[in-house]
Amino acid sequence: MGTAWSREAYEGSVTSRCWSCTPADAGWDEGREHGFDVPTSAELRAIFEEEMALGGVPAWAREVVDRMIGQLPMCGHYSFPGPVLDLCRAVREQRCPEFVISHYTASPERKRLLATYIYCLDAWLEGAPPAEAEAELARRDDLGKRWSEIIAAVYTTLGERTPRRAWLVRRLIHRQRWWLKTLIWPGDGRDQFALDAYLGDVRGDAHEYGCYGNPPFGDPYFAELRCAEVRELTAQIREAGDGPLLAHIEHSHLCAPKAFRHLEKTILAIGRVAAEGAPDDDRPILQCEDAYPDFGAFRKWYERFMAALASWLDGDEDALPELGPVTPVGHWLARVLRLKLQLYAEHNPFGRLVGAQPAGRSGTQTI
Repeated sequence: MGTAWSREAYEGSVTSRCWSCTPADAGWDEGREHGFDVPTSAELRAIFEEEMALGGVPAWAREVVDRMIGQLPMCGHYSFPGPVLDLCRAVREQRCPEFVISHYTASPERKRLLATYIYCLDAWLEGAPPAEAEAELARRDDLGKRWSEIIAAVYTTLGERTPRRAWLVRRLIHRQRWWLKTLIWPGDGRDQFALDAYLGDVRGDAHEYGCYGNPPFGDPYFAELRCAEVRELTAQIREAGDGPLLAHIEHSHLCAPKAFRHLEKTILAIGRVAAEGAPDDDRPILQCEDAYPDFGAFRKWYERFMAALASWLDGDEDALPELGPVTPVGHWLARVLRLKLQLYAEHNPFGRLVGAQPAGRSGTQTI
């Protein structure tokens, strides 16, 4: 491979593999429609030239690129800045960790909270008297929530059990249970939750959509959509004219910073289906403010981190000790990280997490 800046040299470089989840895809031309032009980017060319000067990228750094930088969650991940700090530690220790916080990763604690929200939906769907549902909830860990208030709010919001609402709630439950089953964590390899039901091909779609940093766990998004029950519900929902709400249900992500706010808004929307005079409200019925970000705190962290990263790249190792000593390989990787975070802040949901215009209501989760 030549070292001159050209399509052939760039697309054959390790640097080109760093952008798979950004508007600037790995190819020479793909980024233009999103405002990022690979051929004319002075910073990207300088990063490429740094790689060429290395004379070869070590195996550990290639793994960091392929499993961490290339798969850095563009939503920021609910554990942000965990993925960024893990990446810094990988540079410092010169090794990629066994488990990478990325898309479709969530802790058991987060899953347990989701499971209890699903229970509330299931109780409504089954027509269980509220007192019975509350009695069972009272026997569980409260997870810091007032569940008697939450289940009452869910019942009130969803209202009468009509066929249209029942189809939507069934579809919502199926999708959320799929996330319970398929999002992974250390000790949870899709073998700890929702084991009593077949919800889709648990292997996911690694061949077509990749593993998001943790092989062999393939992308699970589309596998659930092929289930017979899901296909039947999808047809019923679309025939009833609720296609946009169906898309909202399917586009949920438990690993996203505001996953529970998304669930809350979905329940509110289902409650408005065919409801005469139903208010277009935005009530916090799930008490989930502590599970989504304080946007001001996240923006301040991002600004401090980016300033420290710039100082580290200029040679001040003490500015960002998480990265360790400045080495040629470490400098190249850190420069890639800086550009990637800058691109995310301009073009992706990550920008709404740390940018000047946050994604809706701010929560209480801080860094």
